[in-house]
Amino acid sequence: MNASTPMDSPDWNAFSPARVWRDWIVKSEAQWSEAVSQLLKDERAGPVLNRQLDEMQLMHRQFSELAQASLAAANLPSRSDFEALDERMGRLEDGLAQVAAALSQLRGALGEAPAAAAAVTERKPPRTRRPARAAGQAKG
Repeated sequence: MNASTPMDSPDWNAFSPARVWRDWIVKSEAQWSEAVSQLLKDERAGPVLNRQLDEMQLMHRQFSELAQASLAAANLPSRSDFEALDERMGRLEDGLAQVAAALSQLRGALGEAPAAAAAVTERKPPRTRRPARAAGQAKG
C-alpha cells in the first residue's frame, strides 16, 4: 500500500477546532438539559426556584427605578421616555399616511376632471407691480 490511500491519510476534519467546539456545545447542552430536568422533577426544588425568581424580579424592578432616577438626575431620557416618544411618532406616522392617502385621492379626482384643473391654471392674477423705472418716475 502506498501513503495516498484513504486508510493511511488522517481525517483532518476530526482535528478541526470548529468541529471540536460544536461537539462540546452539543454534549454540554444535553448534559444541562438532563440536569435541569432532574432538578425540576424534585418537588423540593419548586418553591426554592419560585422564591429566587421573585427575588430576581424585585431586584430588576429596583434597578430599573434606580436607573430611571439616575437618568432623570442627569437630564437624560429613560426607556419610558423613548417608549412614549415611539408611540407619539407612530401616531404622527399614521396621521401622515392618512394625509398622503387623501392627497392621492385628491390628485386622482383632479386627474378625472382635467378641464377644471386647466381652468384653475389658466386664471392668473394680473400683475400690478410697475417696473423699477416707472416706479422711480412716479416718486420724482
